[in-house]
Amino acid sequence: MTLEKLDIATLKKSGYMKQRQRDLFVVRLRMPCGNLTSEQLSGVARIARKYATGNVHVTMRQGIQIPNVDIHNLDIITKELEDNGTPPGSCGPRVRNITSCPGNSECNYGIIDTYRIGGLLDKEFFGEDMPVKIKFAVTGCPNACAKPQENDFGVMGVLKPAINTEECTGCGTCTFMCPEKAIILENDKIKILWDKCNLCGACVGACPSDLIIEEWKGQKIFVGGKIGRHPMLGKELTATRSDQETVAIFRKIIDWSKKNTKIGERFGDCLERVGFEKFRKDILG
Repeated sequence: MTLEKLDIATLKKSGYMKQRQRDLFVVRLRMPCGNLTSEQLSGVARIARKYATGNVHVTMRQGIQIPNVDIHNLDIITKELEDNGTPPGSCGPRVRNITSCPGNSECNYGIIDTYRIGGLLDKEFFGEDMPVKIKFAVTGCPNACAKPQENDFGVMGVLKPAINTEECTGCGTCTFMCPEKAIILENDKIKILWDKCNLCGACVGACPSDLIIEEWKGQKIFVGGKIGRHPMLGKELTATRSDQETVAIFRKIIDWSKKNTKIGERFGDCLERVGFEKFRKDILG
């Protein structure tokens, strides 16, 4: 079936958004973690010139969209975008584009491979029909540059340190390196105040005697955040030790949402209505 024959709501779910001008659409692209190759970027520019006005818009969620596409060109532009490796994305009540920071592939503070986990989440959930839009964000460390607490679902890289206190000389170097002031000297030995530690891992490698090492590395999962007219910060649900565990938990959350979220009700509002503790028990058992 040609896209010209589809209704506006169906087109929107697939990434084609009706403009206020007659017969013109914005075509949103699928760009997991905001990544494109230079060849794909050149292809997008060529397609925008060929089928629209040559302009593109960089969205707030690390995406690109092409405005001013005539409805009669939707079929052909879709084919060329797919051939370019940048197919149309999703909008409406579906899982949206997965956003992320660069993570440990580029950033000095990055703990996890955000592109890897973002790619897994994209493969598993992108475009899945939901009662309401769902936004994912993946961030590499507690600096939270990708704002996981401001999205329906968030992932944050974390690292728990381990200290060889028996060999500690009490030099205090690590106490200056901790941004949370969660490491103190007590009886000439260092001690971690776990109620202050946010698992950023900044202390690992700071000890001149290599006495602070990684105990484990994983991900915190946040749920229920949103911006918009009534902003809400997401709540921490749990921590995982692997990408596979993270994806499995989000599968349970997605399936739970389909059964419990009302049409048009943001996930954070659903959690407030149902109760966070009930939700936690349903997901974590």
